Amino acid sequence: MTVLLADMGGTASRLALLRGDGGLQCAVRWRNDNYAGPGPLLARYLRDCGAPPLRAACIAVAGPVAPGAVRWTNRDWAFERGEMAALLRLPGAAALRVVNDLTALALALPGLGAAQLETLRAPVPEASGNGQALVANCGTGFNVGLVRATPAGPVAWEAELGHAALPVTVAAELGAMAGAFASIEALFSGAGLARLHASRHGGEHTAQQLVEAAGTDPAARGSVAQMARSMGLLARELVAAYLPRDGVFWAGSMARGVLGTDARADFLGALAAPGPLAQTRAAIPVAVITDDAAALGGLAALAAALP
Repeated sequence: MTVLLADMGGTASRLALLRGDGGLQCAVRWRNDNYAGPGPLLARYLRDCGAPPLRAACIAVAGPVAPGAVRWTNRDWAFERGEMAALLRLPGAAALRVVNDLTALALALPGLGAAQLETLRAPVPEASGNGQALVANCGTGFNVGLVRATPAGPVAWEAELGHAALPVTVAAELGAMAGAFASIEALFSGAGLARLHASRHGGEHTAQQLVEAAGTDPAARGSVAQMARSMGLLARELVAAYLPRDGVFWAGSMARGVLGTDARADFLGALAAPGPLAQTRAAIPVAVITDDAAALGGLAALAAALP
């Protein structure tokens, strides 16, 4: 019998079936806009995959996880756990495990391979880690996940940092534009990059358009560089808050886009600038997760721990 793995973000869902031998099958990425809710999407997926009997289901959602109903933060989606277990024909409610999507991505970090990563700053050979790593996701929204290695296996902490206020250092960098960003997520997301460019130059552009134009359009290049510097300043705050000596990992379409341009130098410069914990920051490796389906690995690890 198989386990359903579903990483259901704000824009898209990545789905796969985990076989008993640990392999994945029927892996897909579907846009959420095509479905009225998570139930219809998952029901369609299981039909398309031959309606296999499920031993369990591990679902990651883009929102805080609490007992009872589960709701997305940036999408009008929700489900009740008992109803979802019945829809998936699980053997009982205990066979359904629901976590925040950044928890799943954090749990995936220990198992990521070189093909799933792009290194921005390699580890310092003589530096010692502490078993803690952090992933920051800039996509439809923003959030972080922290994972710590323990003798019993990796343990992840949940957060909803996107709804916290902008750090003072980032607000100072933005100057008068900072008033347009009421939270961390308001800036560090795809919509945030578009809003940043509009604050600087006016007009309406998507984050993808700005990243694609950054190589030829000075205005787009300036906005992307401004975002990269702001990401570097945010990374400084994340290091102070979480001390992820084993690495800071960036994920999400906006982060991949911005850090995939020449603006990565602006990011690294802001991260490495003198200040508190400068030596600690300098020793922490930094990478971008290039595999959009990486969180499925974290869900597979979660499934392996199920009774």
